[in-house]
Amino acid sequence: MKFSDIQYPAETRQAARDAVVREAAAQPRRSPSWRRPMALSLAGLALAGSTAAVAYVAFAPVEDKRDIRCYYRADLTATYPSPHSPGDRMQPYLLAGAMDEGFDYDAAARQGDPQAGKQQIADPVGLCAFNWDQGLMNPGGITDDLIPPGYKEPAPAPAPTGTVTDAHGNPATAFPNTFGPGHFVPELRACVVDNTVAVIPGPADVCSRLGIPVLES
Repeated sequence: MKFSDIQYPAETRQAARDAVVREAAAQPRRSPSWRRPMALSLAGLALAGSTAAVAYVAFAPVEDKRDIRCYYRADLTATYPSPHSPGDRMQPYLLAGAMDEGFDYDAAARQGDPQAGKQQIADPVGLCAFNWDQGLMNPGGITDDLIPPGYKEPAPAPAPTGTVTDAHGNPATAFPNTFGPGHFVPELRACVVDNTVAVIPGPADVCSRLGIPVLES
């Protein structure tokens, strides 16, 4: 899907709780074991493996939302080869945020708070969706397998001509520019990892599958 076509699901705390309540209500009430015939008890044991259990959904708040982790995939520990630094590995996520343009960036203002000058992010999913749309979430093609067959990614711009140097003035490899709108944006969910907002690609239950809380709205 394209960023402009996205309709984000309303993943609110109450909606999730309502879903759990509905699922629980759909299960027939069980009478105490001393009132059930033995045959029914044995039948219940036989069916226990085939009935779906109601999953507990955990929620957690995050007070400081200045740093948002945009995970490349639903994996909290995987690292990836850096396309621009052979031998180096990238962490499982891209750290995203927004700077306050009116902040006075003197040493005293930042002392004691390395995050000083960053804005609180009201829409973490929207921020990470923007990064996916711009092609920032597929460095070196590490998320190519998440792109649906037939989806047409934007054509990369040609690599710059002439001598390309790194930050130290040494010759560097020129790569085509793959950044810009129109890249694939997967379903994204806001979870909590290390008391930080973690936006992870996956279905509605991806947080619980990974054993982490859903971000409390």
